[in-house]
Amino acid sequence: MKIHNYLPVLQECLKKWSKMPTREEFYRDYYEPLKPWMDTLFADFAQRMGTDFYGVVEKVDWAQYLKTTQGLDPAFEEKRVVRLLGQLESLFGFPFQGDIVIFGAFGCMDGYARFHEGKHCVYLGVDESHGPGKYLDILISHELTHVARESRPIVWEGFGLSATMNHDDFVANQPVIEHLMGEGFSCTVSELVVPGQEAHHYCYQSVESLQTVYAHAAKIDQRIKEELLKENGIYRSLYDTTSYGADLPWFSHYVWAWQWSKKLLADHHGDVRTLVATCSKEFIPNALNYRLQQQ
Repeated sequence: MKIHNYLPVLQECLKKWSKMPTREEFYRDYYEPLKPWMDTLFADFAQRMGTDFYGVVEKVDWAQYLKTTQGLDPAFEEKRVVRLLGQLESLFGFPFQGDIVIFGAFGCMDGYARFHEGKHCVYLGVDESHGPGKYLDILISHELTHVARESRPIVWEGFGLSATMNHDDFVANQPVIEHLMGEGFSCTVSELVVPGQEAHHYCYQSVESLQTVYAHAAKIDQRIKEELLKENGIYRSLYDTTSYGADLPWFSHYVWAWQWSKKLLADHHGDVRTLVATCSKEFIPNALNYRLQQQ
């Protein structure tokens, strides 16, 4: 994969911006160099975010942001990506294709693997979590595992989908079981690659929210299986936390998918190379029999 490191651009901008930049300054100095990537990113997230990129910046505590980004080391962060990419390519046994964009996201996101026509652009907003801590190692491993699995033609052809479908078709047609497999497997592999960290980091929760998820395991089981059993289930509906009949945190179904994937991997004797290239349609009976329990 080709790495595009825009953190030096961020640093140069912050040297000039002792206070929050104007809209004109922001788009001229920061957005314009990243425009080919950012236009695509914000087209995907515009509806969810309800604002443009500058609208995100306006919400930032500028003094705190400058303080937290002072120690950002572009070379260190790029070496981190190179190291993890090498580990994952070795783990799965094939080279990954696409682009990796390392940039400052001003709190709007940290990681996103965008599938389009069989390749990926992985966006890594590393400005709020950087340095020697392990969270970014987990995040990057998660996103790169999406690259590994979603680039395997058999994953899609088993559902009668094209392995080179465009991004819109990918979003519209992804089966529920494949969404669960993709997110769960990515959580599981990140734990393999970056072991020994607190459990909540692997599934995008806090200590407290993970306990809340486990406390409502039965409701999550029921809701996920209802969607799996629908003829035309909609994976995006699993993000609707009001649909579970309990007050649940965002990404609750990732916890289910993570624990299910860990069991699936154990059932396959830890063989990640088989799982990464198996159509998840085969795993539907297994998923329907699985019950989430606190680990």
